[in-house]
Amino acid sequence: MPTQRQSPSARRFSGDPDPDDPLIGARLRYCLGQVEQRLVQALTSAGLTDIQTAHFKVLRFPPPENERPIDLAQRAGMSKQAMNYLLQQLEEMGYVQRVEMAGSLARLVSLTEKGWKVAEIQRATVHEIEREWALQIGAERFQTFYAVLKELTDG
Repeated sequence: MPTQRQSPSARRFSGDPDPDDPLIGARLRYCLGQVEQRLVQALTSAGLTDIQTAHFKVLRFPPPENERPIDLAQRAGMSKQAMNYLLQQLEEMGYVQRVEMAGSLARLVSLTEKGWKVAEIQRATVHEIEREWALQIGAERFQTFYAVLKELTDG
């Protein structure tokens, strides 16, 4: 859900016919925010109360399986240092493990059994959200919406 500003900016977007429309990026972010909120609720209901939204940068699709921290950082659009901070937290909580590569100082990240439990809950929750959205806007419209998103992201 979008948050309303306490006071709108006096500065406007010159030539924009609807300067108060948040546009596609913000609307996608609002949808993602709804999904993340539901994921936290589902994980909390399952007793996994230590997962925070920031951890979804690691625990998102596709789940990490024998991946380098630098690759996870690039996929998440964050620094290697910030990713390592999240990985350390998740490792201490038992969701991921980092294993040294043979003959190298590099370590590969994978989910533990506890981490796979999170991935399963996340996937089931997102399927539930998709069903709810299909009911909300109609199955055909949702299928079209999903097909367009797929086309835009698979290319």
